[in-house]
Amino acid sequence: MSSFVYALSHYPGIIPSILIGALLVFWLLALVGLLDFDHIGPDWLGGHHEIDAHGHDGDGDPGALMALGLDKLPLSIVASGVVFYWWLLTMLAVGFVLSWLPLPLIISGTIVLIVTLFVAIPLAALSLRPLRPLFVVHKGVTQESVLGKVCKVLTLNVDERFGQAEVNVGQGSPLNLRVYAHTPNALTKGSTALIIDLDAHTGRYRIEAYTAPEAMAAYPKR
Repeated sequence: MSSFVYALSHYPGIIPSILIGALLVFWLLALVGLLDFDHIGPDWLGGHHEIDAHGHDGDGDPGALMALGLDKLPLSIVASGVVFYWWLLTMLAVGFVLSWLPLPLIISGTIVLIVTLFVAIPLAALSLRPLRPLFVVHKGVTQESVLGKVCKVLTLNVDERFGQAEVNVGQGSPLNLRVYAHTPNALTKGSTALIIDLDAHTGRYRIEAYTAPEAMAAYPKR
């Protein structure tokens, strides 16, 4: 155990360990609704993506990411996968390889970090590719089709820069949306809201509180 703690707290293992710690905090905050894990979502590669007739983005993504199958996944998911494998491979290399390299620690440790990172990327891609269908907009669902629909807030608060909600579109599972609202407002996790506008530049929807008694009929209690 002491050798493992030493590897975690010393170079080169401390670099991916810090990133793992930051990601754990991020996901804990996302689970309680303080952060939107998809805030930088499938369109994180830049700009506003138009959705074609088949439900795919019209922008061209970098060829390397498309080849790896990471082009339609949220940045938070991609980063978590890559950092996890980077941390795991680095810990293994520190335990079984580093002592065999006849080089100063700063050099051998840097080599280990570079090599394990390059190995971690394809391993993460292989693990994450099956998740791609969960983040693809299905055929028949356009950005404008949810305007005027009732949604349920998923985050603890909604303001001009942050928020997430789900809306039933009549095609099975609810659709998760990035939303915003003018403050002050009473929107919180579980609140019912009405989708009233779309920011075409950011792809985020403006919502307002909606208190009709039948509003939650479409959302069974969990």
